[in-house]
Amino acid sequence: MHPKATPEDPRPATPVVETDRLTALRQALDTFARERDWRQFHSPRNLAACLSVEAGELLELYLWTRDGDGPHPPGAGPPEPGRVREEVGDVLLSLLNFCIMAGVDPLAAAEEKLAALSLKYPVALARGSAVKSPGLTATPPVDIPDPEEPA
Repeated sequence: MHPKATPEDPRPATPVVETDRLTALRQALDTFARERDWRQFHSPRNLAACLSVEAGELLELYLWTRDGDGPHPPGAGPPEPGRVREEVGDVLLSLLNFCIMAGVDPLAAAEEKLAALSLKYPVALARGSAVKSPGLTATPPVDIPDPEEPA
């Protein structure tokens, strides 16, 4: 469980166990690649492309599926959880490989991005809205009736 974060600083107040696990995974991945002499192929460009391909494979699991409870037509149900986990693993390993070779601390980058998003999308303006940042205004959202509910 993460310690409570504040809107001004969304980072946890104290280090958490996940940081240690991420560091260990990153080190194991670096060792894995070095033992196989694969770093020669790991330019940031190649690894960014690899990350895109792996993210596409995760997305492909959801192609033509339907949201919500079934029944679903054949092939339109949710993907197998084991396949989702496998593709999530591929995406994470690809991202960590990229970060190693590009010299990016993924946790620092994510913390910085979350802090910037907190400023860009303040709760008072963004709550319940899918409007992108430049279009956010202080006007109240329009209540759109649910067509499924009786009037």
